Amino acid sequence: MRIRYYIAPSLPKEHVGRKLAQLMAARMAEAEGVGMVCSSSLPLSDSHPESTPHLVHVFGAWDSAAAKFLSKAHRRTIPVVFSPVGGLLDWNKEVLPPQKRIALLPGQKSMIAQSEVVFAWSDKERKSIEAMKKPQRMEVFANPVISNTISADELAASMLAIYQQAVAEFDAKVRERINNDISKWKDSEGITSVLFKMLYVRHQLHQGCIPHESLTDLCQTMVQTDYNEDEMNDILRQMKWDKWMS
Repeated sequence: MRIRYYIAPSLPKEHVGRKLAQLMAARMAEAEGVGMVCSSSLPLSDSHPESTPHLVHVFGAWDSAAAKFLSKAHRRTIPVVFSPVGGLLDWNKEVLPPQKRIALLPGQKSMIAQSEVVFAWSDKERKSIEAMKKPQRMEVFANPVISNTISADELAASMLAIYQQAVAEFDAKVRERINNDISKWKDSEGITSVLFKMLYVRHQLHQGCIPHESLTDLCQTMVQTDYNEDEMNDILRQMKWDKWMS
């Protein structure tokens, strides 16, 4: 599983949210089967299959760059997790100029709405977030940087489990949407299985890059499946996919 952490550039070096993100990045990098990138400067991916993350976690709420990065991942259909790390608590909002609060408010609401999971680090923060926008899913943990009620290892294990569940549920929604898109051709013998793999490969391309194994699987399915090629070409034209597949 490839995980990308993005820490808002506006978070001070000694901010507990930045320290938390760095601590969790270090723990995740030690976990078996996890590839971790923690960077606020690298692009989301570089068109290589191994550079496209399975999940993005953004830390920090008062930064337009962070909001844009989260939105970009969301548009690329990469599941996103968001941690305001205290930035949306009332007393933190009140120390900022009103103009900045007003300017960033729509982006903050979008960050909450576009995330599969939002992490809060206290019940008070949870209430502040929910008062602004109800998340799809909320998780509340203590911050081991400032609390001894949970260890860094315990938190990392819990977060990784949530990441894995979020990715699996997101993928299930993508597959359900694809099945709905091709349901009108369910009676076309052999075609729906090929169509499904075509649409799933296109989804992966939209994320950043198509894994080699997905292309291999698609090619094998097209070779081994008996279907009417003329009917397939007609369906692709109806879906306006004929140029993309040519």
